[in-house]
Amino acid sequence: MRRRLWAVAALCGIFFPSFALGQTTNRERARDVLAPDVLQAVEALAEAAGRDGLPVDPVYAKALEGVAKGVPAARLLPALDLFAGRLRAAGDILGATAGAPLLVAGVDALARGVPTETLRSLSVEERRPVAVVVLGDLVQSGVPADAALEVVREALARRAPDEALLDIPPAARRLLRDAGSTDAALDALRRRIREGGGRVGPPAPPGSEPIDRDRRRGGGG
Repeated sequence: MRRRLWAVAALCGIFFPSFALGQTTNRERARDVLAPDVLQAVEALAEAAGRDGLPVDPVYAKALEGVAKGVPAARLLPALDLFAGRLRAAGDILGATAGAPLLVAGVDALARGVPTETLRSLSVEERRPVAVVVLGDLVQSGVPADAALEVVREALARRAPDEALLDIPPAARRLLRDAGSTDAALDALRRRIREGGGRVGPPAPPGSEPIDRDRRRGGGG
């Protein structure tokens, strides 16, 4: 599951900023690899996004992702249409000028069940792409949206770096599995974030103690 989080982060351009390489990069690649009828449909979606003031590169990136996965055109085009609709929704919520990484993160969060009002409630300082991706993953894992937002805010308040944020959903799933209740799991998760200065550490085996900062510095001794 953490691999999927990194994949989404990469699509967002967070760690591998393809969007920064030039606005036409993925468009040019799409013209090289997409069938003419598929390319025509993709370009129509991208042009519509552009007319709304949205970045068009994510539409081409999503099409290329589908091709790389071997998705047939009959499934790819409806998926792209849905993606484009969520991109517009993310633009309405976060602002069309939010930037491609944040908007793609918003698309992912909406797809995973984050309510629009929860996404809209994020402050400007909280609107980090990885934070939005993690919010979506927590909600998809069964954490109520309000509680997921509290967890993300707890980590952001402690200036957790992006890599530490990506550790939160695996830790949450382990605690949800092992704890007696959702409330107990979330209390334990927030405690680990507070004690770790925004970090939860790698998912620990059931029954083991959380990894605190002193043990981390001391190499686990």
